[in-house]
Amino acid sequence: MTFIRTSVLLCLLIVLILPNDAKSKIYTDDKGKLALSVPEYSGFKTHTNYMSQNSYNYVYIEDEMAARRGKFYQRFELRDGDCFGDDTWNDCKNDRERVEFSSRPRQDPSGNQCFAYSIKLDKDFIDVHPTNTDLGQIHQKGGPSGKAGGYVSLPPLIQMSAKRGKFYFKWHSLTGSPTNVIDEGINYYLLDINDMVEKWNDISFCLNYEDELMQVWVNGNKKHEIANSPINFAPESTYFKYGIYRSFVSRYKNWKETIGQEAKLPTQIVYYDEIRRGNSITEVDFNINPKLMPVD
Repeated sequence: MTFIRTSVLLCLLIVLILPNDAKSKIYTDDKGKLALSVPEYSGFKTHTNYMSQNSYNYVYIEDEMAARRGKFYQRFELRDGDCFGDDTWNDCKNDRERVEFSSRPRQDPSGNQCFAYSIKLDKDFIDVHPTNTDLGQIHQKGGPSGKAGGYVSLPPLIQMSAKRGKFYFKWHSLTGSPTNVIDEGINYYLLDINDMVEKWNDISFCLNYEDELMQVWVNGNKKHEIANSPINFAPESTYFKYGIYRSFVSRYKNWKETIGQEAKLPTQIVYYDEIRRGNSITEVDFNINPKLMPVD
């Protein structure tokens, strides 16, 4: 009987302790940057905005009825003129705007690296093509560099791009030299933007560096299998970014001016939830593996 009572008490302690240890937490890091700590079972430890931001740009929301899973989700808002910088980069000088979190730890470009997130667009979301809107990236540290549209470019590997009424998995096929890279962006259709407004969609993908293969799923259904290596140049590491990133903002403004309208980009609001990383699709996609715990 003593053994049974001890076992029951131990189980109760585990139940009481695990939820507190597994909770995400918003905080300011030692450099004054806004960050979100997350449970390690998500495959990450932190998501951090390494640039500046305004108070309205990001909110961590508790609402079990509105979240994709669990109780919490994230809201990003980008308004005209929201350009920031850090010690090495300035969006304002490079025709860009963003509010974006970078996830840690980074990953080695080896083996099979899988990522997943849930995304929902606000009811008033507007496609700002010909300005690019990217809602999720796999970027590179120590990767190649070059020029794009007359500006310095440090190209990513993958961008999830919203343009022309569609949402794409965009692979950057990089050739040339490490200091003068040729970037050919190849788009693979995922969803219509209209189907993302006020509706959660689950995006997951695997970059298989060993077998030179990329696979993409939408709501648990495989959408693409791309028989190419994700990289031609081996970076030091890769990392996931998410939020709202607009590049070549002048294109939209110039177009508005040509048709006699105000040269101002509309506000965009995007929601995120269930951000994960792992080494297989079953470690990141809860549609395929329903046993995965919610990321709160």
